[in-house]
Parts: sequence; C-alpha cells; structure tokens
Amino acid sequence: MLIPDNVLKRLLQNVYFIWGDGVAAADELGRRYGFYIYHTCEHRHKHSQNAAPQFQPGLCRDVSDFFALDPENAMKFESEVVHDYTPMVIMDLIQLTAKHKGVICENDIDIDSIFQAVTHAVVISNDKPLNDFIKRYENEIRCRDISEDEKESLIRKVHAVWGKGKPDNPRRTNPYGVKQIVWDDNSTVEQTADIIAEYFGLYR
Repeated sequence: MLIPDNVLKRLLQNVYFIWGDGVAAADELGRRYGFYIYHTCEHRHKHSQNAAPQFQPGLCRDVSDFFALDPENAMKFESEVVHDYTPMVIMDLIQLTAKHKGVICENDIDIDSIFQAVTHAVVISNDKPLNDFIKRYENEIRCRDISEDEKESLIRKVHAVWGKGKPDNPRRTNPYGVKQIVWDDNSTVEQTADIIAEYFGLYR
C-alpha cells in the first residue's frame, strides 16, 4: 500500500520531528505543551517482532553483539535497521495523531524516505553521544582476544568509520532546509526547547 505524499503530510501535520540528540529537549517540549513523546529507540524491539525477512531484512538480521561487528558492518547494519522500521514508525505516528493534539517523534528515522511528508523538523547536533559511543566501541575492542596491533588497527577504523557520521545529520538535512541546533556544554534544556518551540511556532 502506498500513501500519496500530500495525504501523508496532512496526516503527519501535528507531528514534530527532532533528529539527533534530542531526548531531553523532546521531553521538555512534551511537558510544556502536553504532547505525546515517541522515542523511536524504545520501539525497535516491537518493530523487530513484527518484521519479516522479505520486507525488513535489517530488522530480522540476528546480531547478538553489535560491538563485535566490524565498524563498517555495524554502520551498515544500523542504517538498514533504521530504514526498515521507519514505515512502522510512521504507522504508529498516524495512529497517535488521532489521540493526541501533538506528537514529538525523537531519535533515528530514515530522513530521506519520509522528508517529503514532514511539516515540522529540526536536527540537534552534539558530539558527546558519538564520542561516548566510540569510547564504548574502543573498550570492547581492547577486551578482544587479538594482538595489540590488530586492536589498534580496529580502533583506527572505528574513528575513521564512525567519525564520518559526526556531521551526518546536518549534511543530510541541510538540502531540505531543516534548522540545525548545536547542543553543547553551555546549552540548557530549556534554552534548546525555546529555540525549537519558536521554530515550530509553538507558544506557551
């Protein structure tokens, strides 16, 4: 079943997408305006339970230890999973808009496949979550039963592969004119929520 873009856009007109590291800001906006908060990461397991290999091969792939994957394979796997669950997320959001005056969809979603149907979206850039992720990957590699040279080679690969992802959200959304918000140690949740609310045209 295919839903025309103009119909889908109307169905999602009260959905506010926050891409990047937007958990705290999304929760603050939900508290302020009484919006439902949909964190995509919290629904991955549910979507994987409803997936079929012929339609969602990424979601059906059996990966017992993500951090044991080669960095390039891990990035490819993550991209496939997000691509596969995005239509399921959209169906969830359509149902939620019938029950709530507004819905905030926060975290990963396949931007390229849905942007033509999006009315409200921002991307929050923050190096800290990625740096923490890379550090966790490094620690896992250092515990592996391989030579020190192999460990250092893999760690360099981690930085090369995942480091490319640092500017990824802004690069992917800039062509669409999506507002980019930089989150750093000097930013407060309230300030960031204020910026997003103003951009979305929300008023207290």
